[in-house]
Amino acid sequence: MKNGLEREVVILMTDMVQYSRKSLGMAPEEIRDFLIDYHGQIHELLYRQENFPLEIEPSAGDGCLVIFDKRPGEDRSGICTRVLQAGLCMAEAISQGRLMPTRMGIFLGRIIEAQLGSRMAKFGASFAVANRLEELCGHFGTHLLMDREVARYQQGFDRHLVNMAKISLTSVEHPMNIFSLYKQGIHNCPEVVEEARLQEFIRMKNQAMEFFGGNQLQGLVPDFPRVREGLLQAQKLFRAITGKKDLGIERILEYIRETPFPAEDFSITGMKLLEKKRDSLGERLFHLSKQLLRAMNPEFYHALVVDTDWERFFKLEWRKKGEIIIQIDSAPDGIYYLDSGTAQTVNGKGELLSIIEAGTIFGEMAYFGGEQRRTATVLAKTDVVLRKISTGDFHKLPVIIKIVERIAMARRREIANKPGRPEDRAAASKVVTD
Repeated sequence: MKNGLEREVVILMTDMVQYSRKSLGMAPEEIRDFLIDYHGQIHELLYRQENFPLEIEPSAGDGCLVIFDKRPGEDRSGICTRVLQAGLCMAEAISQGRLMPTRMGIFLGRIIEAQLGSRMAKFGASFAVANRLEELCGHFGTHLLMDREVARYQQGFDRHLVNMAKISLTSVEHPMNIFSLYKQGIHNCPEVVEEARLQEFIRMKNQAMEFFGGNQLQGLVPDFPRVREGLLQAQKLFRAITGKKDLGIERILEYIRETPFPAEDFSITGMKLLEKKRDSLGERLFHLSKQLLRAMNPEFYHALVVDTDWERFFKLEWRKKGEIIIQIDSAPDGIYYLDSGTAQTVNGKGELLSIIEAGTIFGEMAYFGGEQRRTATVLAKTDVVLRKISTGDFHKLPVIIKIVERIAMARRREIANKPGRPEDRAAASKVVTD
């Protein structure tokens, strides 16, 4: 039998952090007592007059579903504010050790009830979205995450509201802008943190994140170089005032490192966080290639696959179409990897020597020749994203030197055998194009 009216609510979905590990080895009676105590603490924190009306339903062992309904005459602002006050109360209890570490996803949506057997059951896509927000708390290193609507309608928390990311999930129909709260006593912010410095951090992070997802209404488009610069500064301040890194910032920087040029639909979709049940064919082939590399050269395998600390030495750079990347006759200042876009090499007369496609290392030849000078100019044929390792850092990595030297030798042979101008081949035999 179908019954019940559709209504707008705010859902607070909770889940204990590392429940499986905590309960490992417990007898059934111990698990029972552990969970009863945990849910009792949540009930004590939330089931208060200032939060009514609400329903609290323990689910799936350590999970908990809390549904906040509107009071008579209450608008979205009132209900969203009540829920954030409740979430903040739980976050403070976690930081003070009065509640086990718990993730919270908060979502404003619509649900409907219907008779199912002997009880009334609740239905709606909002539950799945709140659940995904709760799961993402661990990814972004926060106690709670909320959707944009909750962030928009709440009152009284604007000063501590932080833009975490714009994301797309395979299990959620529309992209989401997600937010959290940064306050003293929660979110790795000690009680002693000065409010003025915390506010400066929040301002810096929010300003940088405006250029991550973009803002069509304000005419802002994604600008990853600006985002990276702003977030690095914000991270520096966060470490100064808390002694820790902000994991949310690290996630965005990590995304930019791996995807330094936004896809065409990034303004709409944001970060695409996929939930895959099995490896793709490409991933399986990648795993196979790693095994082949280990069989052929254990030293290279260890450096490229196992101990990948060398990756941090390759710094991201963005160059516009027409910019000079390497100037002929200059001293070598680093080796480049072309992440995206196209570049070209020209000789001293401006004549085209070669086209450099994405996925190519260049600039390495000057390190393995006698003159130690650049013998060609490299220009950005399109807007490009580069990863550059400086001369000083390159010399710190013996195995990477061996790998790059092999690349240089192969390129020397390729250029020497390539038909072309004699003077260009002669230059290549000495240092070869950079």
